[in-house]
Amino acid sequence: MYKELTRKIRKSLREQWFYHIVVGLIFLIYAAIVIIGNGIFLDDVVKVLGFLFLLTGIGNLIYSFSGIGEREFHWGEIFFWGILEVFSGGLLLSSKLLTAERNLIEEVSLAIEKVTAAKVELQGYLVIFYIGTFLTFRGISHIVTKVYEPEGINHNRTLGVLKRVLILDGFIDFIFGVGVTLSMYLAQNIFYYIVFVYIVITSILTIIFGLGSKYSLKVEKDEELENIEVE
Repeated sequence: MYKELTRKIRKSLREQWFYHIVVGLIFLIYAAIVIIGNGIFLDDVVKVLGFLFLLTGIGNLIYSFSGIGEREFHWGEIFFWGILEVFSGGLLLSSKLLTAERNLIEEVSLAIEKVTAAKVELQGYLVIFYIGTFLTFRGISHIVTKVYEPEGINHNRTLGVLKRVLILDGFIDFIFGVGVTLSMYLAQNIFYYIVFVYIVITSILTIIFGLGSKYSLKVEKDEELENIEVE
């Protein structure tokens, strides 16, 4: 059972390894432009993060189909987060979240001002809260799912390495999710830098995952040749 499931996963990785590398490089180029340009386009970091969520979600949706119907693969969890990532990416790229925030904040600010007689500026906090909450729970979900994934699925050494990369990615999501949420209470300007660093680290991990997937394809071909020679 696990052997057949592993074959399906490998097949999916074979079809997607280049996609992960390209996605990772796109956002590393953005990071390089920000660094070289001394902060240029840093204010667009939310839009860039939305684009990252969107592309990641599309990749997860495609990946989930490789093990659809296989309970041990947790394809439903991958599919669910793919949908949520696409939705979150579209939300951050559109102005709907900002519009909803503007309408909500105006009412909340007025209510607070009437009680405290002080002007309150809450613009931007809804976006920060959404991103922080999303990353925190996605990180927890990825960690728990991969830690308790049956070991039989990862009898191949390369797939085992990829599993560790995904667990690390889960911890990164969780840590930065908490960091983004705390930025609401520390200093809102820190939020942009936290998200920027998150994009850089995630881009690197995405490239590593793509390269690992490519190597998995090479291992698979070598094993096929060995089986042919044995037969």
